[in-house]
This record gives sequence, C-alpha cells and structure tokens, in this order.
Amino acid sequence: MNIKVNLFIIGAMKSGTTSLHEYLNDHPQISMSTEKEPGYFVDELRKDRDEEWYQGLFQERENIRYFGEASTHYAKYPLYKGVANRIYQYNPEAKLIYIMRNPFNRIVSHYWHAVRTAHSGGEAASISSAIKSHRDYQDFSNYPLQLQQYYQFFQPKNIYVVTFEQLTKDTESVTREIFKWLDLHTDVKLSSIDKTFNAQPERIVGRAGLGILNKIQYSKVWGAISPFIPKGIKNTANNAAYITIDKEKQNQQIHKLKQEMEDTFINQVRELKLLTGRDFQEWPEYNKNEQQP
Repeated sequence: MNIKVNLFIIGAMKSGTTSLHEYLNDHPQISMSTEKEPGYFVDELRKDRDEEWYQGLFQERENIRYFGEASTHYAKYPLYKGVANRIYQYNPEAKLIYIMRNPFNRIVSHYWHAVRTAHSGGEAASISSAIKSHRDYQDFSNYPLQLQQYYQFFQPKNIYVVTFEQLTKDTESVTREIFKWLDLHTDVKLSSIDKTFNAQPERIVGRAGLGILNKIQYSKVWGAISPFIPKGIKNTANNAAYITIDKEKQNQQIHKLKQEMEDTFINQVRELKLLTGRDFQEWPEYNKNEQQP
C-alpha cells in the first residue's frame, strides 16, 4: 500500500474538527483516517511511529481521491513548532482545512476540556488564573498566528478556512462548499449529520484538591496493585479524587475575562480578515469597531 495523504484538517482545538472529520468521511471519494488526531507530523507525539503505521490508518477504496486526517495538534504553535514545514515537505500539494470558533468561546471550551482531562492531572485553577498562567489557551485561539505558519509554505488556494458557527448553522451547505473546493461532486448524503461528537457534558468532573489521589490512580504502581485492593476502598478513593465542578460559580469570572480580552480579539480578527479575505460577521462582538470612522 502506497498512500499519500493529501487532505488535512489542522485545527482548531474545540472547534468542530471531529464533526468535520466525520462529514468528510461520508463522501465516497474521501477516506479519512480511522484514528482521529494521529499527530504524525508533531515530533513530540510521533515517537517510534513510522510511515507504514501512518499509511495503515487509511482504508483504500475504489475511486478515492483524498486520504485525509484531522489533528488539532497541527495548529498549536508555538507549543509544537515546525509542523507546517513537515507537512509541506511530505506533500506540498496537500489541501488544508482550518476550522475556527469564536476565539473566546473556544478558550472557555478548551478550559472545561482541560478540567475534565483526569489522565493528565486535570486543570485545577480557576478559569481566570488558568488562562492568564498558561499561554496555550490564548495561543490556540490566535488564529492569525496559527495560519501564518501555513501561509509561509502553502499557496492560499490550498487553504480553506471555515468557522464552527457556519458549520453548525448550515452543515450541509458548508460541507457542499468544501466538496466543491476539493473538486468533488457535491450530491452527498451526510449519514453522520444527526450525530453529536465531543459535546460538552452537562456535569463536569474535575480533580479534587492537589490531585494527589488522581495521580496515584493513573500511575503504574496503582495499575499493579489495584487488583488486590478491596472494591470498597477503591470506591472511597475514587470519590475522594474527584469533585463535580459548579460552572455557575465561574460565570462571573468568565464574563469579566471576556471583557478584558475583547480588544485582543478585535485586533486578531482584524488581522485574520486581512490574511484570509473573510469578514467573520458570525463573531459580531469582534466586528463592532469596523463601523466606527
């Protein structure tokens, strides 16, 4: 098998990449990877995986024109550097899709995702403290910064930008436009259109305290001794390791933080417009100054 991947959804995290992955896979001439987020072109994540492993993620079918994958790790600069160049060296004719979300809303969703990620310790800080302390939250919503990495190498005609808001408002129309951009027939029934992917749960569970019990539960030592620990003790430890997050308590912080970051996003969206030629009217709070003389 000699597959050359030529379609990449490069991000952004928490912006509908999983849904878009599934919609594209519904097209009979597109074969998306069986594993989402392979992150093959991120050196820090690839480890000992080789191109044979990478090609094994794709199913060959008759009349396939695009083999594609979706890895939001590809738009996490400067956490992961050199990704755009690696993809270009691999396939300079590749098509890239970058799906974005209202930048502040993406940050909030990213934060709740981090709180829920127990296997890596979970985010324990308040949303205000976390966003101010860890640059990743803001960097991943700095869409001009992320896209500039790719415009250095790829022609603009090979980069398609779309927003989460567009996709959710009119999924069929947006996917048809993408199929048209890919020079594929657009009369496709999306079997996955009624499915929900990676929706935020109503109840968010995070780590308790300093997360000591949480770390123990995900350690190799715990894995070795767990079969010998009585179920009652394990249940007690599990209950002590996690707490249900009261999201309402953070709403005031979220509102204040949004106001504080408004000018930053107005400037970034202005830069994004110049970079892409799009108006992004679906984010009115970051377009309001456009009407002023």
